[in-house]
Amino acid sequence: MDKKFCKFCGEEIEKDAMVCPKCGRQLKVVKKEEASSSEKSSETKYDESSKFYTKAWFMWVMLIFFAPVGIFLMWKFHPEMKKNTKIILTIVFAILFLAIAFGGSSDETTINNDSSNSNSNTNTVSKVKVEVIDFSGMSESEILTWCKEKNLNCNFKREYSDTISKDGYIKQSVNATEQVTEGSKITITYSLGKEPTTEQKNALRKAESYAKTMHMSKQGIYDQLTSEYGEGFDKEAAQYAMDNIEWDWNANALAKAKSYRDTMSMSKNRIYDQLISQYGEKFTKEEAQYAIDHLDD
Repeated sequence: MDKKFCKFCGEEIEKDAMVCPKCGRQLKVVKKEEASSSEKSSETKYDESSKFYTKAWFMWVMLIFFAPVGIFLMWKFHPEMKKNTKIILTIVFAILFLAIAFGGSSDETTINNDSSNSNSNTNTVSKVKVEVIDFSGMSESEILTWCKEKNLNCNFKREYSDTISKDGYIKQSVNATEQVTEGSKITITYSLGKEPTTEQKNALRKAESYAKTMHMSKQGIYDQLTSEYGEGFDKEAAQYAMDNIEWDWNANALAKAKSYRDTMSMSKNRIYDQLISQYGEKFTKEEAQYAIDHLDD
């Protein structure tokens, strides 16, 4: 049997029903003329309903991609949907449409403004140029002071050289009279001297080990390195070790003095003699005196 929709609540009902079973309202009695007219209208609606824009799928597509059209189609061609449902969908898709439309525009404006500000800052802030000087005749502290005043990032590097003696100036990464911008990095390279042989490197490592673990004096380490009963290094390798070891000999003398005091209960005079003795620790007189002066600290 054919169906129709209640004009009051939209419920689908039997075509010949006089009262809506849902809302209970009396439906209008249709006269023959009206029936004829209604049939013609139904035919017209049937023809219109065959169009693609009246289909539910097209309505949903429009709601998602262009909400205003979708909302119009929903209210115009879909009486089968409940009124409350239409209201909710209208509100939701209208808000989404407005958020996308105005939100995207706002973001784009912000990006353009940021880009404009960035370009403006780049154009207005000019980088200061600095002319580099010759560092070859300057000490490291003098170079650092100059670089700080000129707002440059200067650092030092050391490498072996067969022609330049130890601590001698080799080069700078930016030549004198060249110009750089503030904040630029400049590296100044100094010499470590001629690259040592494997024998010399081993002698240096041994010397550092004796100084660290046994608190020996510089002369005592040299004798131990060259002794035929000790390490057996040649004098050249041992001297290289002595020339390149960096150590606090005063601290070693003090450590030895405390050891004599605590383990052998020796007097300060006897400790001093033992520290400087050629048959003892072989510290210098200055190093031994430092140890005695700080023995009770």
